[in-house]
Amino acid sequence: MRYQTDPGSPPFVLLAIVLARILPRRLGYWVARKVSKRMSQRRSQMFRTLRANLAHVVGSAIGDGDLDALAESALYHAGCTYVDMFRATVDDYRSGCVQVRVDPKEWALARQATLDERGTVVVGAHMSNFDLAAQWLAARGIEMQALSLTRPSSGTRVINWLRRRRGIVVTPIDVRSLRMALTRLRRGGVVLTGVDRPVSEDDEPILFFGAPARLPVGHVRLAMQTGSRVLVACCVQEPDGQYGVRFSAPLEMERTGDRVKDIGHNCRRVLAILEEMIRQAPDQWLMFAPVWPEDDAG
Repeated sequence: MRYQTDPGSPPFVLLAIVLARILPRRLGYWVARKVSKRMSQRRSQMFRTLRANLAHVVGSAIGDGDLDALAESALYHAGCTYVDMFRATVDDYRSGCVQVRVDPKEWALARQATLDERGTVVVGAHMSNFDLAAQWLAARGIEMQALSLTRPSSGTRVINWLRRRRGIVVTPIDVRSLRMALTRLRRGGVVLTGVDRPVSEDDEPILFFGAPARLPVGHVRLAMQTGSRVLVACCVQEPDGQYGVRFSAPLEMERTGDRVKDIGHNCRRVLAILEEMIRQAPDQWLMFAPVWPEDDAG
């Protein structure tokens, strides 16, 4: 059930809001630890789905016990990111008080890409505090349209409300929002979307961590149709607790004249970068929907 597997479902959103508002950060983290331990012990649906996804990242490099521990660590990290995101206020973002750092060289290239006359499609994985990172970008004056799930859960709608309040134009994917995205990109604007979660059974399988997954290709279609570049980004929490926002160099779409093959080829280029980012911190890849549905998540 979506209610059980979606990290944006009401129980998790409400829990995170309460913890962030009434508890010190350290105590909020302690509660997140207890909750993740309990979910791991009960082998909840969320734990099993996460574990199955992570198995593709680490392969046969670790045993079952270590894979369990990795999944539990990811659950704990997810709880911590909710605590941190909900603790941050709009004023914190505007004043630069949120715990975010960027590499100056990567940021200079990314910033330049978002400022010139060509459009930029920013894509990423559900890594660490990706919401906090996107809201930080918006606070830096980057106007973005975020393409989100077509039918968001009630909890996700709450998060979307917060995203809008913090400067992001959130549009569930449909014909109208895609037209908006095309117009924005042709005017040199920025469109943001995640590309590591299956959204449609109609998408052709593409290799991701060596196995076929029905991942979205719309970001490449948008870039190719508008002459925009693709900027791959991720968020990883560093040992000192700061969230590092990382950017690839802007990618030009490669074309051979065969549109179908070009879409698949450029999607693989993007996913190859994301794979490397996820491998750097697999327990911070917070993908709670099955990426490879043929897996036995039990």
